Amino acid sequence: MLRAELEKIFESNNLDAVISEAPQTRLWYAGVQTTDGYLIIEKEKAYIFVDGRYIEYVTKNAKNVDVRLLEKDSLAQFLSKKNYKVVGVEQDYLTLGVFGTIKKILPDAKYIELKAKQFRIKKDEEEVTKIQEACNISLQALEEVKKLLRVGITEEEVANKLGYLMRLFGAEKESFESIVAFGTNAAEPHHHPTNRKLADGDIVKIDFGAQFAGFASDITRTFFFGKPKSPELVKVLDIVTAAQKAGREAVKPGISTKEIDKICRDYIEKAGYGKFFTHSTGHGVGIDVHELPNVNAVSDVVLEEGMIITVEPGIYIEGSGGARIEDTILVTKDGSKVLSRPEDYK
Repeated sequence: MLRAELEKIFESNNLDAVISEAPQTRLWYAGVQTTDGYLIIEKEKAYIFVDGRYIEYVTKNAKNVDVRLLEKDSLAQFLSKKNYKVVGVEQDYLTLGVFGTIKKILPDAKYIELKAKQFRIKKDEEEVTKIQEACNISLQALEEVKKLLRVGITEEEVANKLGYLMRLFGAEKESFESIVAFGTNAAEPHHHPTNRKLADGDIVKIDFGAQFAGFASDITRTFFFGKPKSPELVKVLDIVTAAQKAGREAVKPGISTKEIDKICRDYIEKAGYGKFFTHSTGHGVGIDVHELPNVNAVSDVVLEEGMIITVEPGIYIEGSGGARIEDTILVTKDGSKVLSRPEDYK
């Protein structure tokens, strides 16, 4: 857990505290996974409140916090003794119900909306190791799933087998619902698996990821099953593969995320398929599968060491099919490491 971004936010907003009810922030700051609880972060100290279901687990495992039992009015009594005048709350996670609870306890405080995902835009070595393992598990499962492909197997069957194998190899769960698309269904960027059966010559697009110790991976692979039926889709896959390679090899400190987007988009545009690239080029990855920084045409974020992003250009042609290649990439001191290609940095 790196506090540098959080400290900048404290300073720029003159905060007395951040009050969070988000499981993601508890995991990031305190290193524990609980479905309920409150985290109160001050400039020099932090407190975690959990109920009786989690108190033993959190007492044994939490880092960077004082642990308190959440019962009756314990949170209200704690906060009422504080003199917080400016409180940060997380706009990307906070519900109206939770905000109402906090505001009732501290009615006179000024509330500043914060992006919690900004806190963890850069990862430490422990977090990188967990994301790397999530990638390793994902890739191991994919290789086993490829061996199971046969004419007549359905998208749903492949998605279910992939999820099972990721768990078998050490994942807590899938980091998101796997996208498995055969043939013309690959034209949908976020296709939901159906009972569509695999046929010889189909293009196969699989977007998937594992969650390990609370951290996600996000990978997409596109390939043909048997001899390709469509010469155009062969061309499309070649273009996407080359565009993605150019984008991921450009990842390094000092380059903006919109430059990464432009590299991929320009390549596809020059190949004549620009109108078929219909989404952004990527996003951050961490505890959430979609984090900061965004990798798109309007993002001004400049990459720094410790950021992890995806690079995932695609081409989608309705009625024909489509292709996307995606990798999870760490920005290193001097360049990058492609976590989803552990055999090679590039």
